[in-house]
Amino acid sequence: MKKLSFLPQNKIENIWSQEEYLNIVKILNKKHAAYLENEEFEIEAGFSNEQVQVKVSLRKNDNSVLYPIECLYVKEFGDKINYSNIAINMIDYLDLYWADYFIEERDIFVPLDWSKHEFEGTHFYLRGFVRNIQLEEQAESFLAQHGFGDYDIQFISSET
Repeated sequence: MKKLSFLPQNKIENIWSQEEYLNIVKILNKKHAAYLENEEFEIEAGFSNEQVQVKVSLRKNDNSVLYPIECLYVKEFGDKINYSNIAINMIDYLDLYWADYFIEERDIFVPLDWSKHEFEGTHFYLRGFVRNIQLEEQAESFLAQHGFGDYDIQFISSET
């Protein structure tokens, strides 16, 4: 099996226009507004020759916490797919996850490593991880002050 990797923005094509991305974010923020605590959703989606990918993140407005969930649909040889339909299907799945996450008082999480899922006939992989951005920045500053070099703390998804 091919190594799964969430590609950086410069290696994928956008699926939708900027306006369409903003509309999806607006819908997610409105739908889950009762549960948001100074937070908002962010979304990325794109495709390459090998895959369709979606990331839906929940970010605290003070930038302290970021919870991105990445989804990958791996294209099989000869697949003729509609990128938008695949991406919307993965977003629908994540929308259901976020609803459960909030109802369960934020005490359920997706796996840290890629796991296979199926939703409405589409098979894809997903993973998620909670990041404390402020703590990461403090650690980076501390290391730099104590002569441990210029370390870049990267997203787990920066594997390429």
